[in-house]
Amino acid sequence: MAVKHRPLLYIETSVFGFYYDEEPRNALRREAVRELFRQIDLGILDAATSPVTSTELTAAAEPLRTNVLTLLAGVAPLRADEAEVTRLAEVYVKEGVIPRSEGLEARHAAYATVGRAEVIVSLNLKHLANEWTARRLNAVNLREGYPLVSIRTPEQVVMYED
Repeated sequence: MAVKHRPLLYIETSVFGFYYDEEPRNALRREAVRELFRQIDLGILDAATSPVTSTELTAAAEPLRTNVLTLLAGVAPLRADEAEVTRLAEVYVKEGVIPRSEGLEARHAAYATVGRAEVIVSLNLKHLANEWTARRLNAVNLREGYPLVSIRTPEQVVMYED
């Protein structure tokens, strides 16, 4: 029997906050995020994140900070060459993939790419998790010698049981 390949997921900062979001309009997203972290904890999904995420979550106000840092502790750190992450993030900004004002999003994408994650999981729909950004990001990745990376929301990556 063939072993199923499990892609490495890069969990971007925006996902963590939705775990604790109590807004009724975000109920479906919150449940998908909770299921995502449950599946990561159970080893069903392979996930990692970067120092960018850690820095952003550490800056959150209490009591959210304590909660999201607890979640973060359950996600593996992604190892990637810092100099290459910085270089690639700058290329993304220069090429207009991600606006200069959203430099941290460019660093998330660069960490995921350099660290060889196959999927970026994000809820930043404006600057990262959308079709146009994914196309431009992958055009740069191919030109720079990196593989394609998918950008998906938690709802698109969790495996629901029937």
